[in-house]
Amino acid sequence: MEAAVSAARWVLGKALAPVTDGLLEAWAASAGLGDNIDALKMELLFAQAMLDNARGRELHSPALAQMLHKLRQLAHDADDVLDELDYFRIQDALDGTYHAADTPADGCAKSLALNTLYTARALAGKLKLTSGSRDAANRGDPDDQEDDDAKRGRLSGVPCSCGGREVTSCPPSPTNNGDQKASGKCLPKFAYGARNAACAVGKHLPCYSSPCAHDDAHSDEPGNGWRSIFSACPSRPQKINDAAKLPKLKFDRVEISIKMRTIIEQLKPICAKVSTILNLEPLGSSCTTAKDIAMNRPITSSEIIEPKLYGRDSQKKRIVDAIAYGEYAANKFTVLPIVGPGGIGKTTFTQHVYQEVNNHFQVSVWTCVSLNFNANKLLQDIANKIPEVNGESTTASVEEQIGQRIKSKRFLLVLDDMWTYHEDEWKKLLAPFRKGEEKGNMVMVTTRIPEVAKMVKTVDSWLELERLEAEDFLRFFEACVFGEEQSFKDHDALLGVGEQILDKLKGFPLAAKTVGRLLRNRLNLDHWRRVLDSKEWELQTSDNDIMPALKLSYDYLPFHLQQCFSYCGLFPEDYEFDSKELIHLWIGLDILHSLEKNKKVGEVGESYLHELVSYGFFKESETEYGSPCYVIHDLLHDLAVKVSSDECLSIYSSNMGSIQIPPSVRHISIVIEDTILEDRIRFEECKTGLSALDKRLNAENLHTLMLFGDYHGSFVKEFRDLFREARGLRVVCLSEASYDVDNLLCNFSKLVHLRYIRIEENVCFEVRLPSSTARLYHLRILDVPGCNIDSRFLREMRNLTKLQHFLTLDDSLLSGIFEVGKLKLLQELTRFEVKENSGFELKELGQLQELHGSLSIYNLEKVQAKEEAEQAKLIQKFHLKQLTLSWDSERSDDSKNPKREELVLESLKPHSNLKELCIRGHGGAKCPTWLGTNLDVQNLESLCLYDIGWKNLPPIGGLWMVSGAENCHGQSFKYLKRLELVKIPTLEKWVRNDPCKVFSHLEELVIRDCSVLMELPFSRSTCEHRDKEVNLNWFPMLRKLEIFDCPNLLSLPPLPWTRAPCSLKIGGLGLWFESLFYTKDESECSLEVVGLDQLDGAWLKVLDFDNLTELEYLEAERCPPLPPDHLQMLSSLETLEIRHPKSGLWPVEGESHAGHQFPVENLEITYCGASGKEFTQLLSHFPKLSNLDISGCRKITRAGVMGKQATIKSGPSPSASAKMEGVHIGRNQLIHARGDREIAVETEDEEVLLLPPNLQSLRMDECPNLILINLPSDLHSLQSLDIQVCPKFLSSYSSSSTSCFPFPSSLQFLELDGLEGMEAAAVPLSNLVSLTRLRIRNCGDLRSEGLGTLLTQGQLTELEVYSSPRFLVDCSKPSRTREEEPLPCSSKLQKLTSDDIAGVLTDSFCSLVSSSLATLRLEYNQDVERFTMEQVEALLLLTSLHDLEFRRCGKMQYLPAGLHKLDKLKALSIVSCKALRSLSKDGLPSSLQHLRISGCPAIRSLPKVDTLASSLLSLR
Repeated sequence: MEAAVSAARWVLGKALAPVTDGLLEAWAASAGLGDNIDALKMELLFAQAMLDNARGRELHSPALAQMLHKLRQLAHDADDVLDELDYFRIQDALDGTYHAADTPADGCAKSLALNTLYTARALAGKLKLTSGSRDAANRGDPDDQEDDDAKRGRLSGVPCSCGGREVTSCPPSPTNNGDQKASGKCLPKFAYGARNAACAVGKHLPCYSSPCAHDDAHSDEPGNGWRSIFSACPSRPQKINDAAKLPKLKFDRVEISIKMRTIIEQLKPICAKVSTILNLEPLGSSCTTAKDIAMNRPITSSEIIEPKLYGRDSQKKRIVDAIAYGEYAANKFTVLPIVGPGGIGKTTFTQHVYQEVNNHFQVSVWTCVSLNFNANKLLQDIANKIPEVNGESTTASVEEQIGQRIKSKRFLLVLDDMWTYHEDEWKKLLAPFRKGEEKGNMVMVTTRIPEVAKMVKTVDSWLELERLEAEDFLRFFEACVFGEEQSFKDHDALLGVGEQILDKLKGFPLAAKTVGRLLRNRLNLDHWRRVLDSKEWELQTSDNDIMPALKLSYDYLPFHLQQCFSYCGLFPEDYEFDSKELIHLWIGLDILHSLEKNKKVGEVGESYLHELVSYGFFKESETEYGSPCYVIHDLLHDLAVKVSSDECLSIYSSNMGSIQIPPSVRHISIVIEDTILEDRIRFEECKTGLSALDKRLNAENLHTLMLFGDYHGSFVKEFRDLFREARGLRVVCLSEASYDVDNLLCNFSKLVHLRYIRIEENVCFEVRLPSSTARLYHLRILDVPGCNIDSRFLREMRNLTKLQHFLTLDDSLLSGIFEVGKLKLLQELTRFEVKENSGFELKELGQLQELHGSLSIYNLEKVQAKEEAEQAKLIQKFHLKQLTLSWDSERSDDSKNPKREELVLESLKPHSNLKELCIRGHGGAKCPTWLGTNLDVQNLESLCLYDIGWKNLPPIGGLWMVSGAENCHGQSFKYLKRLELVKIPTLEKWVRNDPCKVFSHLEELVIRDCSVLMELPFSRSTCEHRDKEVNLNWFPMLRKLEIFDCPNLLSLPPLPWTRAPCSLKIGGLGLWFESLFYTKDESECSLEVVGLDQLDGAWLKVLDFDNLTELEYLEAERCPPLPPDHLQMLSSLETLEIRHPKSGLWPVEGESHAGHQFPVENLEITYCGASGKEFTQLLSHFPKLSNLDISGCRKITRAGVMGKQATIKSGPSPSASAKMEGVHIGRNQLIHARGDREIAVETEDEEVLLLPPNLQSLRMDECPNLILINLPSDLHSLQSLDIQVCPKFLSSYSSSSTSCFPFPSSLQFLELDGLEGMEAAAVPLSNLVSLTRLRIRNCGDLRSEGLGTLLTQGQLTELEVYSSPRFLVDCSKPSRTREEEPLPCSSKLQKLTSDDIAGVLTDSFCSLVSSSLATLRLEYNQDVERFTMEQVEALLLLTSLHDLEFRRCGKMQYLPAGLHKLDKLKALSIVSCKALRSLSKDGLPSSLQHLRISGCPAIRSLPKVDTLASSLLSLR
């Protein structure tokens, strides 16, 4: 009942908000609306006061709860009508119109005329007898005609009481000349007639207010003539381009008045009845709150209730070991919190730990705290549980008693179910225990609330219990349902439904116990399905059930947090909330209110979110992209749905037909699940279900609409019909929108209550934001990051005076907002461009005092005077954190005015809170004083100076200009972390003066395009070790250094300067290398060096190898060989890439490096002129090498494998050796045993490359003379082989010797590309029993031997064949020796891609893969025009085919006949088949779900949707 009272009070307060400041009442005081507002306000105040009086009283009547519910609904209605009235007040203020205006002191007759106009219009609308109405109806929307009439001030088509005649009165519009004179006789007649018309007609309508009796007495006074009636109007704001302005909504006084009177009449009796009931209750009645209920919860004890602990063994062991022997045993006193939501098993877990470690303590106490955290009471309870000791003082206090009883004893104290933390009470409770003399004293605290755990812990982190893992949860669930003796194995028919129930329970042990009680007595499928469908466990009310346990946490929240949390049930499960998204939703729902005057609503939202995290309702997490987000703890989402079910409803496409919709629902979300596209029947059922919702859902009451699901745009027509009458919306959130908003909400322009719009567009569709959005005056948040926004909206956007956030990815839109200064509450404006036309001057910024975040101001060269710059009032923007001031760098020197630009910049002084400043293109000669001599932005953390020509620079310490002038002195930056100096032509040196504060905080230094820069503070330290240490200590926090295009900078310190994570980018300096990039972070440590032509060994001095011990990746391009002694220091190097090496791969002959071995696992060498011998020497030093990539190395002509017996001579040193079996490399020849023959290859040692036998991956590319000469069995570990543009690679193999295989049987991936000129050679493949992927490209006449064996007996799953027309010829029969028996066919091939249609579509080939092939791509064939009967029959053998694609088959005119017989085909794509005339005459398969036709201009007609398969889901 307390929640019902609070909810009603909140809605009443929300409804009263528009009439709290008096503006609305003053505006509506004319034409009788003032009385209506006063009456409605008084009723609302009475109801609010009545409920205020009821707070804190015990109320149990269900009838009273229903009456409070009715009161809340009426308060919502009052909120709607007053909010709508406020909308038209804003419209009047913006447009200067008088459709509803204050009554001027001397304008009574004018008010009378307007009242008559609206009264007569209302009557005409109800009688529907006016010709204007008929005409409007014929044109469409009747509002358009009424708007036109309103603009012209016309009253037409109202029948006279005498019959037949029409009254037509056309007073001049306010835009016309109000000084037109009329006959003095007209005024009395008009005034008298107008008043009588009002009396005669208006007295029957609720809006009627009779004119005062004395009005006529003053009709002859000055100012009461025709002229004063229509010209005594206050001046209007100047109108701009009226013709282009957006149409505005009409204000209907009569309708508004009727609504207010109706609400007043309904409020009076309900308030009277509720007041009577409340008066029957004594004022002193006690209130049983949720906190009282919590304090009366069952008391827990240390006795184990659940004999077996499921899924927590590792956590328990870790805690038990730490308590018994580990870190907790060594500490004198430890407080360990155990945290988790209700029902997760904290108490059970702690009971098991308690019993297991109990024998390690002399004193063990368990006490249940709950909400009643009273130190005195808890101490007494603890004292009662500790045995007395001899000699104990009988007069001692409780604290002293405990101290005496635990003295010299190790104790364990468990505080179970702790909810609150009060520092003084907590200290008082622990005081006697902290005096313990023994080590290993332990306090364990279980709590639901992370904030409590954070405050009480003495360890680095607490133990957080998460949901049970699936397997553990299944075993526990089985125990709850079947007991320990049985499982689902004994009831396998229940397993399917059981798994669905388990999925709903989210791994919560208490949920499993609750459901177990519901299921265990009726082990039949029907009962279990009823429990699943109804979620019956959510209805259980026992203290030992899951929902009461969870709701207890909710009841403990203050009401404002309950509200914020309950609306989260509208989102799908496991939704990842952005913090801004949550806060914006709460703003849109008007549930954020601050009691502190200076606290902004956004700050209130942040504090609420932090509180919900502290209470454990939200958990901080990260998205898959690493962005921070918040998620709701598991079953707490179900709790949010349950507690908000009265007003909030989330509908899923799967439950659309069965879900119950309460009539009180005001907030709705609809989730279209991806499974909706699995079949056509489900899709149509969803459409039908959406259409049927119209009869069950009262869309007029909706305040919130959310649509989720990638495919919900497929139902935009159904949504349009469903929400046609939804004009009360405050919040609209559209996820993955693929339609324009006004196509979904046909009355979008009339959503006068709208506060929050969020549109996440589908990547395949650009959503257009309606221009009428600029007339939604209550709008607070416009979150449309990818929407298409036109210039008309940007020009009218100034109307949105309540807008706080405009979020878009295109910041150029922000610079196009006309008169942006009128959006005084706007908090984001990342870009502002000064323009010469009105509405884009700097003074617009002066009115934006709420700007947060970043602001960039461009085109400052167009500012003509310092006074104009001062109007920006940057110094008043204390929320601004980043500021960019930019002048056009491309402007000519003639257009620069240095003196004026100096004054402008001096006048753009920001607030001292600024954190980041960037100044670009400034043409002045001096640094502004606020950045120099009188430093006012000392708190800057980032400073960027770009393309400036100042003679002095800010106080950064030791900066000297070309002229010899030093930088500004005086105060310096306190916290500068980032400094960027770009295109500063006068900067000559940064000298090494004494260390300053700037250096101590600097983390990032960027210097670019400083053409005369010769010296940096550390640039002289290359050869001076002592100076190096001193200078680098000046920059203790430096983590990023970037220096580019400073050609006069000739020295740097050895790099990197630290072993800590850092980033280094160097290039374009006067050094020996072109560029150097170094990165070290959590994921990588890499170095890339690109040398110059004149690079020699001196380049090594630039690198500090002592700081490269953790280097994992090294890329060297155009560099001399790295000496082995230096390479040896790279002890963590895993990947080495050498590109265009100079002076070979290895040090010169004569040097002994045989003892060196390096940990390199991946080696890539590109475009190297080294010999095979040099390659072999290098490879012999990499014993761990597993991946080798060699490209563009033309001198390598032979490739073999290192064996066990061979010796390779490596210069004069006998110690450099490698082994090779069966091969002796001398100066004359290489003998290689090859099956039944020998190959003698005349060679000088330089030609042969010997590969390590432990390689796992080998890639050879562009080695045109390379021939493989070794037996493949030696490469016993090779899994991946990629040979490209090596046409002679297999030239030593032929089909004459079928017993010899060129490739090792260990291969899993093989690609051959560019092996042309093979002269019909056949490659044996049947030994590749592990091969899963095979790619053959551009291999001319290359044939395969044994491909059939791979298809039928191997592991091949993917095959790709291009430009190799003979490769598939011999695959019809498995290749086997005479001794082998034929094996049964069991193809695993799933995907085939080829241009060889003739080779694929054969009976023999398709028979081999018929049972496995799921995807077939026939591409880039320029031969086939139509398919033969044999090819069609072969295609139909592929009975497992799911996906078929024809792409770029240039001559193909017809698809294969009989496609409709492929009854498992789900996707058919036809792309760029320009000659194709038509689809299959016999139709398409009934199983087809996706059909794509693209780039086929010869097709004369596409199939009609109704003729396609009923299963079809997408047609493109």
